[in-house]
Amino acid sequence: MSAGEAIARLRASRDRARDWLLDRVGADGRPADADKGNGWSRLPWSFALLGETEKGAAVLEWASREGLGDDGDFSAGAAYGKGRFGAYPIGHLTMGALLLERHDIAARLFDRLAALEQDGGMPVDPLGGPYAELTDLLSTGQVGMAAVLGGRMDLAKRIRDWTLACLAEQPALPDILYTLRSPHGLVTEVPADLGWVGAIRFQEARQAYFYPGIAAAFLAIYTMRTGDREALAAGHAYLAINLAGTQAQFDDLESVQACKFGWGVALMQIADPSRDYADTLARMADWFIARQRKDGSWGPSTFFSPQPSQVELMTKTAEHSMEVTAILAALAGVVARSKG
Repeated sequence: MSAGEAIARLRASRDRARDWLLDRVGADGRPADADKGNGWSRLPWSFALLGETEKGAAVLEWASREGLGDDGDFSAGAAYGKGRFGAYPIGHLTMGALLLERHDIAARLFDRLAALEQDGGMPVDPLGGPYAELTDLLSTGQVGMAAVLGGRMDLAKRIRDWTLACLAEQPALPDILYTLRSPHGLVTEVPADLGWVGAIRFQEARQAYFYPGIAAAFLAIYTMRTGDREALAAGHAYLAINLAGTQAQFDDLESVQACKFGWGVALMQIADPSRDYADTLARMADWFIARQRKDGSWGPSTFFSPQPSQVELMTKTAEHSMEVTAILAALAGVVARSKG
């Protein structure tokens, strides 16, 4: 499939997902089932990228009134849960607030992120939790993107250093990626209940393959902002972990665990046009299209959740819409350069 063909097919896929999401936000901005989970945190970001600024702004206004506490964290209750990996959805909402020019909300969220940060890393548990001293790659990469977008470059630099240290300390690449760090460095003896997210085995099926993608996505936009060639090289190195891994990442239709790989490839292609990821981008376009449901939504991996809730569908549809938008932008650049 050519880049142009991939763009046409993926645009149609994106538009179906957009329409599905629009139907799940009330006139007052309240997302459907908001009391059952905070997966709505990505909606303002996704709506901004989809050109639906009014709907994104409505969700942000609702969040400011009802979804957030005074400290910039999510309001207590069933949607908040234990707060594990809590910086991750706060990073999502921060991206949306920045893109939609709600810098007042973004400032509240950055205050909360500053309280959570540990030497550039974002914690698994909030203060007082059993893993409060452990920081993880997923949340850290997400907050790094928000920091770059918001011009918080001191924070972004600390996150850049954390992300490069995480890569440099790896003992078993490309087979295993360890994603947790402590004040003493990389955690290679991962607690059992964090095993699936703390040690990713890239030669095995149905793993959390998305970690390198978010690291690469952050490093791509950090490089675009700073020109940091070491960060750029690290982004390519993170993507190489997926590329050296099992084909099950891409062939297993019951898994969506490689979604962020497509996102990372897209942003790295934009950051470094000298690297040709065009075939990989076209392949990931097919990957997303093949996993989209008939109604336009996307869901979690069916081996995890064969009958997903509406919250799960909203969470994944908002995420994949954002990732697809990045792939469309990267493919557009490929096409434009071929005609230049």
